[in-house]
Amino acid sequence: MFKTLSRIRAAFAKASKRRRTTRELNELPQEIQKDIGWPDAQEPDEIRLPF
Repeated sequence: MFKTLSRIRAAFAKASKRRRTTRELNELPQEIQKDIGWPDAQEPDEIRLPF
């Protein structure tokens, strides 16, 4: 049971970090986004969790 809860917590932490990174990249000026190739492709707005 604790192993499952630990995996769920890790999945939520990973999703949270991904959202935070995406938000920070989206806040960069358009010129910098273009230089680094952001965004390459549109990602779905859903969270993929392993359960």
